[in-house]
Amino acid sequence: MIERSVILYETDTLVIDESWLRREILKPQRPVKSLTEDLVTREGEMIERALAASLGRVSGPSGAAAKLGIRGSTLESKIKAIGIRKERFKSS
Repeated sequence: MIERSVILYETDTLVIDESWLRREILKPQRPVKSLTEDLVTREGEMIERALAASLGRVSGPSGAAAKLGIRGSTLESKIKAIGIRKERFKSS
């Protein structure tokens, strides 16, 4: 506090702001999702949207992979790793 007062004030008198003396009680924060978990969730959502838009088709010019800008084999791997059931997006 004293260091801060010396740095901030250019007068000869040492002044301490009362707000510096108050201690705030920190509220417990809700658990934060890890970056990896968040990225996997977002990636899965993007893949599902692309699959829905392509009616479950993965490869080809109108497939989900083309919409996402990745190779069909890469998308197949991601679908398997995330555990997405692509059959749900196929038209009946």
